[in-house]
Amino acid sequence: MSPMTCRVLVADDSEDERFLIQHFLRFVPDIRLIGWVRDGEETLARLRGVGSFGDRSRFPYPDLLLLDYEMPGMNGLEVLALLEDETIRPRIVLWSNALELVDQELARGLGADLVCQKPTDSLEMLTVMNRAGWRALATTLPPISAPRGGSPIANRPATVGSLGDRTGCAVGAVRLH
Repeated sequence: MSPMTCRVLVADDSEDERFLIQHFLRFVPDIRLIGWVRDGEETLARLRGVGSFGDRSRFPYPDLLLLDYEMPGMNGLEVLALLEDETIRPRIVLWSNALELVDQELARGLGADLVCQKPTDSLEMLTVMNRAGWRALATTLPPISAPRGGSPIANRPATVGSLGDRTGCAVGAVRLH
């Protein structure tokens, strides 16, 4: 793993979503998918290294958590609330297919670095990763996904509504790790 590789943990209960996310992440450079968790409880156990996740050589700590809002047991906001007092936290993207159900201001207040719609293709995944602070290169996209005239994500300001796409990303405060 190169020093610039981002270790990503995905928290999502949908097997279909996990398949799509894994596919989309293939087009993001320097990303290493280190695992999946299916619910909020498993997410907390993995991040805290407890129970079956105690061996950090097998279950390394992520640099980035892609956290689904709607999961069984506890939702993404509840996970964020329980992580609020942790001294070490990964960057966190809270996303949903039903973004209108998410209290985005609360999510950012609880520590989400980014709140957005789940991506529906590789280009949107690159956009999300860029917004989350991982500068992905659009040149890694398959040619069919890249628009004429260059990258739609290069040199765009990180403000809500500036993307011109459907991700609806809202950027939270940046935390130093």
